[in-house]
Amino acid sequence: MNHLREEIGGYFGLDLPEHGALYPQALHYQSARSAIRAVLESNGLRRVWMPGYICDSVLRAVEVTGIDISTYRLDDSLYPSDLPDTLSDGEIVLYVNYFGLCQSLVKRLQTHYLPEQLIIDNSHALFAPHNGVLATIYSPRKFAGLPDGGLLLHSPALLITAPSVEDQGSFERMRYLLLRASCSAREGYKAFQEARDSLQNLPPLAMSRLTRRLICSIDWSRVRSRRRDNFALIAEWLNPFNAIRWLPTEEDIPLCYPLVLRGIDVAAVKAQLTAQNIFTATYWPDALPRLKPGSIEATLAQDTLFLPIDQRLDLTRVDSLGQQILAILRTNSFGRKDG
Repeated sequence: MNHLREEIGGYFGLDLPEHGALYPQALHYQSARSAIRAVLESNGLRRVWMPGYICDSVLRAVEVTGIDISTYRLDDSLYPSDLPDTLSDGEIVLYVNYFGLCQSLVKRLQTHYLPEQLIIDNSHALFAPHNGVLATIYSPRKFAGLPDGGLLLHSPALLITAPSVEDQGSFERMRYLLLRASCSAREGYKAFQEARDSLQNLPPLAMSRLTRRLICSIDWSRVRSRRRDNFALIAEWLNPFNAIRWLPTEEDIPLCYPLVLRGIDVAAVKAQLTAQNIFTATYWPDALPRLKPGSIEATLAQDTLFLPIDQRLDLTRVDSLGQQILAILRTNSFGRKDG
């Protein structure tokens, strides 16, 4: 991996297990957004159709390519609602496999467009298959403790070469991981934000050797099974309160459990959870200016709790988490939005 002869003896390094590469055939980038940028800088593309409900950092990565951007809306199932029936030469659709729960919608898109007309952003869906589209992008750091990294699987139709310059920022980005291990998530959060921000506006670079080695140390089969089991259990507790009934397929390995709470002060619920050291992600309030008020996208951006169901939690802890959240929802300590 590091193109050096094996070293014998000397001081000890980190004692990391070896489970093998996640996608050995993938091109390795320093982030998923840089992989998307690399794809769009290939094949002479001139227009990309992308959802309004997407991270601003991805939008900026697309903007620097100079390609024309058209946005589309989602229907209540999260399927594109206003894409053109046919695409012209040089046009392509980018679709996000939201929360690792939309593989059936990816398949539906594949029945409508040619494989070379689709880019699938699987940043939320690490284990979803490539299925032969022009490009599929993955973000392992959203599923495990990694400083950075993005993976690209592509069809032969994509004229692209692997980046030759290696990213050198992984050592500094490790700081938030080490702070969490030695202190707490609260104490490491500022460093986490700094690590995330350091990936902005970078040209596509090769994934660092450090990140590649760390990826190989993770038991990804355990990650898969634990996430599915945890999602199923917390759904038993919270589906009655959820405005959306998520129905994962066999190919869906969830990123989180999106609990949609229309009409409830989600910020107040989130504050109560944070006070109990239960931390939830946000996806993506910065997209709100692009979204139609009252749409499913706006609901996801401002009225949804994205609850952790990852491999750090066993079923006993998930069961307790479900009860904690249920207790908060049943109290009168937070108000409804309508007063």
